[in-house]
Amino acid sequence: MQDAPPRESINEAVSQVAIARVTESVDTATRARPKPRPLSDRDWPIAALLALSVALWLLGDRQQAGANPELVLYGASGLAWYLVGILLIAWVASRASVPRAAYRLSLLLVSACAPPAVLLLWGVSALASEKLHALASLLVPLIGAGVLAWGLRRSTGKHQVPAVWLSLMVAVGFGWLSDALYVRPGVWYAQDAEETAEYQSAWKDGERLLFEQPDRIDRAVGQIGTREPGRPNAYFVGFAGFGGQKVFAEEIQLASRVIGTKYGSTARSVRLVNDRRNLRKLPLATASGLRRTLREIGRRMDRSDDILFLVLSSHGSEGAELAVENGGLPLRQLRAAELADAIRDAGIQWKVVVISACFAGGFIDALKDEYSIVLTAAAADRTSFGCADDRDLTYFGEAFFRDALPDATSLREAFTRARKDIDARELREGVEPSDPQAFFGAQIEKHMGRLGYPDLKPLIRPQ
Repeated sequence: MQDAPPRESINEAVSQVAIARVTESVDTATRARPKPRPLSDRDWPIAALLALSVALWLLGDRQQAGANPELVLYGASGLAWYLVGILLIAWVASRASVPRAAYRLSLLLVSACAPPAVLLLWGVSALASEKLHALASLLVPLIGAGVLAWGLRRSTGKHQVPAVWLSLMVAVGFGWLSDALYVRPGVWYAQDAEETAEYQSAWKDGERLLFEQPDRIDRAVGQIGTREPGRPNAYFVGFAGFGGQKVFAEEIQLASRVIGTKYGSTARSVRLVNDRRNLRKLPLATASGLRRTLREIGRRMDRSDDILFLVLSSHGSEGAELAVENGGLPLRQLRAAELADAIRDAGIQWKVVVISACFAGGFIDALKDEYSIVLTAAAADRTSFGCADDRDLTYFGEAFFRDALPDATSLREAFTRARKDIDARELREGVEPSDPQAFFGAQIEKHMGRLGYPDLKPLIRPQ
């Protein structure tokens, strides 16, 4: 009988077998894991992809601008802005990878996402579908994240989930910032088909057009009716400041008709209007023209008794400023202090001022006193809605002038109803509330009662 092998020998043999199996398992796992493989070690693919993206964007921009567009080269700064964004996203992807990916690699991956993203966005834009646009806005970052995840894993040999998520958040944040800053990466601007030969030729003689305005204002004011003795009279002045969109001119026209019918100002009404569709039908809306109009109206009023309805509709900006624009004419913007000075210089005491514009609440402090009512479409720090060229009225114009004022028994009631309707509409649409504001002076509401309501029956409302 042979002697049994020593226990030490058995343990040593078992250890060797275990080590061999572990080594085999490690080798198998190593073989299964993809080895890092660089996608490219040259710069020309990156340059080619970025050049292709810019070319595709410019072609789409040119197509969207329609026939005979205008080339505006300063818009190229918007393209440079987005190229900086690509560099930033690639830098984040490189720095956040573990092990760190080469910057050239991450820049190549991000650049590769740009051409399909441009094609997708322009294709959806051509279909003019809000749902498809929302879908494309979701697909673009998802496609980019997929490409980045694949490329980083291929090149580093590991999943780079944190780097991909961080890059995606930076991309979304950059897009939000670009939208907030109104960055438009394009160089082609459409020439509106509604521009008539008269409109185009007017800018060739813009100086003469501006010099005509004092006489045109004086003629318009001179044609208003005489005041009716024995009671307060209402006077109306409308101001449509932004001529590039017809919605403001249409809103002032409706306001003139509704206030004229309700308060008897139809014969004592003047409109100052910037409207690209017709430059000569009415006096232009300018800051100096408004001051002159108010001064001439004030001379015809019984300033101790009559009431001015002043309605302004335009784009607005923070800092209490209304946009005054009419093509290439050199016009300055209208600020709250200037408007208040113009009213005060005209000697007008009783007044109702309605301002339909973004950030219009910023005008209230400059205009309010015990003889004034000031109604605004938005708070001082909020935008209003509906100022688009395919609309006839803004949200505030619809709710106040069209729907509430015609059959309301007071301006306070009309404003309350309009604000309620606007709040409900904005809630349904999921937008930040415009928060319309109102100031009612202590004296004027009593005085408004003496003005009376010539027609309390609802007006015929435009469809």
